[in-house]
Amino acid sequence: MKVIVGFFTTKPGKRAEYLEAARDHLEKSRLDPDCFYIELVPMPDDPDRILLAEAFTGEEAHRRHEDTDHMRALWAVGPKLLSHVVIDNVISGQVQHIDERFG
Repeated sequence: MKVIVGFFTTKPGKRAEYLEAARDHLEKSRLDPDCFYIELVPMPDDPDRILLAEAFTGEEAHRRHEDTDHMRALWAVGPKLLSHVVIDNVISGQVQHIDERFG
C-alpha cells in the first residue's frame, strides 16, 4: 500500500481556485479501483493551506494515477496557484519526504 499525506500552500487568495481546479481530478481519482481514498481538505486555521490525504493499493497503482490526463491537468495549474508543497509518501513502511517551492 502507498499512503500520501502532505500540505499544499496556495499563493495568497488562490485556495478556492485551486480546489475548483482539483474537482475533476478528485472525482476521476475516486473512480479508480486502486485508489482507497483521496481528499483535499481546506485547513480552517490558514486561508491558503490544504491538507492532502490519499492512499493506493501500491506504488504501481499510484504511478498509473500520476500518468492520467486529469493528473497532468492539475499539475499544469500548480505553478500558477501553489507556492509550496510538502508531501510524505509511505510505501511499505518507508517514508519519502518531498519539499518543493514554486517561484
